[in-house]
Amino acid sequence: MNRFIAIILLLLCSAGYTNAQYIVKGNVTDTLNNMPLYMSSVVLIRAADSVIESHGRAGYDGNVQLNATKPGKYIVKAMYHGFADYVDAITISKPITELGTIPMVSKENLLKEFVLTRQTAAIKIKGDTTEYVADSFKTKENATVEDLLKKLPGIQVDKNGQIVAQGETVAKILVDGEEFFSDDPKVVTKGLQAKAVDKVQVFDKKSDQAEFTGIDDGQKTKTINLELKEEYKKGYFGKVDAGGGTDGYFQNQAMINAFKSKRQVSAFAIASNTDKVGLGWRDNDKFSSGNGTTEITEDGGIMTTYTSGSGDDDFAGWDGSYSGEGLPKTWTGGLHYADKWNDNKEHVSANYRYAMQNVEINGLSITKNNFSEQRSNKNQFSKGDRHGVDGLFEWKIDTSTTLKLNVSGGLKNMKTLSEYTASGVNTELNSGSTNRRNITSNSDGQFFNADLLLRKKFAKKGRTLSVDVKENQKQTSSNGNLTSYISGYRFDTTTNTTINSPIDTTNQKKDNATSILAFSAKATYTEPLSKTVFLEVNYSTTIDNSTSKNLSTDNGEQQINSLYSSNYKFNILTNRGGLNLKYNLKKINISAGCDVANTDYNQEDILSGANSRKRNFNNIFPSASLTYKVGRQTSLNIYYHGNTTQPTITQIQPLRQNTDPYNITIGNSNLKQEFNNTVNIRFNDYKVLTGRYTYGGITFSTTNDAISTAQITNGNGVNTTQYVNVDGNYNGYAYMGGGIKIPKTVAYIGANFNPSLSRIHNFTNGQANLSDNTSLSFGLDFNADKEGKYEIRVSPSIAYNESKSTVGDFYTHYAIYSGSVSGSYQLPKKFEIGTNVDVTIREKTKVFTTNNNVVIWNAYVGKKFLKNGQLEARLNALDILNQNIGFNRNIDGNTISQNSYNTIRRYGMLNLIWNFTHTPTGSQPAAQGPMMIKR
Repeated sequence: MNRFIAIILLLLCSAGYTNAQYIVKGNVTDTLNNMPLYMSSVVLIRAADSVIESHGRAGYDGNVQLNATKPGKYIVKAMYHGFADYVDAITISKPITELGTIPMVSKENLLKEFVLTRQTAAIKIKGDTTEYVADSFKTKENATVEDLLKKLPGIQVDKNGQIVAQGETVAKILVDGEEFFSDDPKVVTKGLQAKAVDKVQVFDKKSDQAEFTGIDDGQKTKTINLELKEEYKKGYFGKVDAGGGTDGYFQNQAMINAFKSKRQVSAFAIASNTDKVGLGWRDNDKFSSGNGTTEITEDGGIMTTYTSGSGDDDFAGWDGSYSGEGLPKTWTGGLHYADKWNDNKEHVSANYRYAMQNVEINGLSITKNNFSEQRSNKNQFSKGDRHGVDGLFEWKIDTSTTLKLNVSGGLKNMKTLSEYTASGVNTELNSGSTNRRNITSNSDGQFFNADLLLRKKFAKKGRTLSVDVKENQKQTSSNGNLTSYISGYRFDTTTNTTINSPIDTTNQKKDNATSILAFSAKATYTEPLSKTVFLEVNYSTTIDNSTSKNLSTDNGEQQINSLYSSNYKFNILTNRGGLNLKYNLKKINISAGCDVANTDYNQEDILSGANSRKRNFNNIFPSASLTYKVGRQTSLNIYYHGNTTQPTITQIQPLRQNTDPYNITIGNSNLKQEFNNTVNIRFNDYKVLTGRYTYGGITFSTTNDAISTAQITNGNGVNTTQYVNVDGNYNGYAYMGGGIKIPKTVAYIGANFNPSLSRIHNFTNGQANLSDNTSLSFGLDFNADKEGKYEIRVSPSIAYNESKSTVGDFYTHYAIYSGSVSGSYQLPKKFEIGTNVDVTIREKTKVFTTNNNVVIWNAYVGKKFLKNGQLEARLNALDILNQNIGFNRNIDGNTISQNSYNTIRRYGMLNLIWNFTHTPTGSQPAAQGPMMIKR
């Protein structure tokens, strides 16, 4: 009888677990010794009525799994003999909830009974994702997401709002996994409130295909996802900031977010003539074409490698952001909508953006290489406006089939008027010239992108099929005029006289049009060979067709000037297939594979026919990756990838660009594709009890047949540059850093070190030239934050830059010392004062001997009103010492240049800032409760 009753109870329990729709997973660990706690007891309790929902025991590896019949709020309690009980409040809202490490502390290490707040579990490392619990990092009232990010170890936010996480620039910020305003990080970080954020997740976002199959394809984007607290997903919240200042400065911005369950509706608007423009659209590649040339540029004292557009079209270069050059006026706004329904089977999201920006620039640039020196004064006015829209529709047709459609499009117009007064000197021949020129341009462009992805999972685990079809269209057109007057001279050392040459006049009408149509289709099939080994087979076809018409007509003439004109078609057809193997173990994931491809070039010179040709290339693309989870909070990632880069139509068409008569660029129809080999290593580690955080990484790449330049300098100091292929180029950089919370204080101290190097091959006046560039930067970061009292942050840094070339005596090196001190203090009656000082000391060089040291001092005083200080009046004083100079220094191979320009300088501003929050009940959201550890 007892056996019968036991069987009945067992069947009932089994039935109950069979009906469970939600799973909670975790790992019970002795955090001091980093050991799993076998047979530890874990209970899941319903928060509403304190009824036990389920119970489990940890296995030999510490893993435990609990079941829940419905979503909602629960309490997790973990117990083990000799250890303090662990209690945490969780919310179950999806089929699988990952708790990560459940930290347990032995009673002998507890000197007294205490409450362990979320700081203990402030950071979790799950594979290649680092997750920060937002409430563990205290921010002041009405702080923004940007203020929160500045407090997270391993994340830096510069004065321009650019975010660097674990040494890499963040390109995407998501909110609850949703694309937000076309990936404009500043809109999110400056508009959303920090108190609305539950978790901040930092990871390398893989392609949809890689996320689906689990096999890495090398496409990664450094991404931050902000998980909002449940209470902020009901009602609305937002921010309004209205400001007026001296000298006609104004700054007005507003953002509102209305969330209801899975539905998101947000809107923002900005009108400003300060640098608080909240732009940063990263879709320049959707309008322009070209990888351009690799440069090394000084950015905030740190040398970084970037790639610039190579076209002569001002329109292509405007990405909607303000770099600090000139005086801007900006009007921009956007709408965001996202929703899920039908049990999350259907998902839609959309963004619309508009921006209009006027910029006035007055500047002086000085450029020097082995054989020439150029000076150019620029006066420029530009006016641009743009519309952008993107949308996503995802349909889970059934439990195994998903259809996903991404679309985006945009329109842009740019009008530019530029006036230059310039001079060029050939330092070897004691000759040179002077130049005056005017350029007008009116540009239009549009783009449309679509991506349709069908994914299917079969009954056998690991067997999948996916088909991805993409289309990309871009069109640009521009018309304008170039008027140029250049007069040469030569110094005769025999007679000690200057001999002038006649003035050369150019007066041309420019009509340009470029179109790009790309289509690709890829099918990928995965098959499990065992429980741990998976095979991927893929095949793809890509068609990339480009046309570029650049016509120059001498005014008063009917016939085009063939020397400065081109009409060219460049069509590329690629067929590619490959195999990849992935090996999955508990702590190690290894993948390796190889693709082979055949690429056809069809080049048609419509204007002259002289440069038409057909070519064919065969390529092998190896790849490998390893992810090793060293410990619960420690991970190591190693990745290798080989890939090609095709020359752009700007680089390959036989066009002679003369928009800048001192720097004439010529295309090369014989260019071959580049092949790049890249290795990336990353490491992350976090110690829970001490709060110690360390990270590091190395990236190194070599390029065969790199697209470089061959430059000739004539007697007037004019540089004529043509694109050529070279071997031996490489570049590498490393990043490492860490920090620790100082025991028994509210202070945190961290450090970072970032070295980089590159080698660039080119040709100068017929000689093979080799340029080596090196940069080293080191920085410290100290911050202390006592909630409700004060904040202080000190961040000194030093950067050293060196460049040397084998041709001539070109060698330059200089250091940049910089530091930032900021702080705020809470006064009685809800008053607050704050200040920040940024110091930049630039070492002089033998080429540039002027003093460009700068001290930027800002300060404010604020007063908060209403409940919870939702309304604030703030009086700001910007650039109190009036030392903000527009300045940057670039090194490009064997060329160094320095650019100074007008920019925003000293002003005062009064701002009224209103942060508002409304929940369905009309009350403020409740604060998160602490995590409890009991003796």
